[in-house]
Amino acid sequence: MFKFNNKNSLSLKLFVAASLAIFILFVFVFFITKISPPLARGGADIRGKYYLNENYSEGDLLITKVPRLKDMLAGPIISDLDPGMGNEKAPVTIVIFSDYQCGFCQKQEQILKNLLNQYGDKIRLIWKDYPESDENSISFLAAVAGRCAQEQKKFWEYHDLLFQNSNGLNSKILFELARKLNLNINQFNYCLSGSEAEQLIKDNIEEADALGISGVPFIYVNDREVMGEITFEELRRIVEIELGKTKN
Repeated sequence: MFKFNNKNSLSLKLFVAASLAIFILFVFVFFITKISPPLARGGADIRGKYYLNENYSEGDLLITKVPRLKDMLAGPIISDLDPGMGNEKAPVTIVIFSDYQCGFCQKQEQILKNLLNQYGDKIRLIWKDYPESDENSISFLAAVAGRCAQEQKKFWEYHDLLFQNSNGLNSKILFELARKLNLNINQFNYCLSGSEAEQLIKDNIEEADALGISGVPFIYVNDREVMGEITFEELRRIVEIELGKTKN
């Protein structure tokens, strides 16, 4: 049996604690930046804003513990990897987790656009995909196609067409919509068959699951949660409350 004197034992504990602290920091950075890099390599800035749980604690550093995303997040991850609309420096950021096969989501989209028209530069809208987890479902494939359109800087136009054709979506229509927007079809097809855009969708799903989101539409107004359908007036009142915070 090994035996350590007090001095060596203390040094060992400090070494282990420091090593674990570095490990935990590494894993934490890995989690909050674990979004596939294809669009980032195209110029997107993956640095962003993270709503972190202020009560999160690693506990005893001498006990190895791998941080879990759901323990750390208190709100959505904001970065340029997800499609955005509006002023990037707006005091109010609205994030919507949505699905092209959701009828309620389509109605909510129009309410959000009306809100953007009213508040202009005071609001930024961020889209997050939360389709069915089945990778062969049209819900998931449509989400991937949207990100492939994003790669060619046509996300919102393609997004609108997906909602307009949501009732009859299939693989053939995904390509027809791409041609309608004059997308590079070879590039679009390569993107669809690859793993990079698909990983963006999986990252959004993982984020939604970590936040405890169980259905769509699900909206965040800054870090304030709004579940299900909400009227224009109800959403406008929430925005006014958030704008009021910036005046204090």
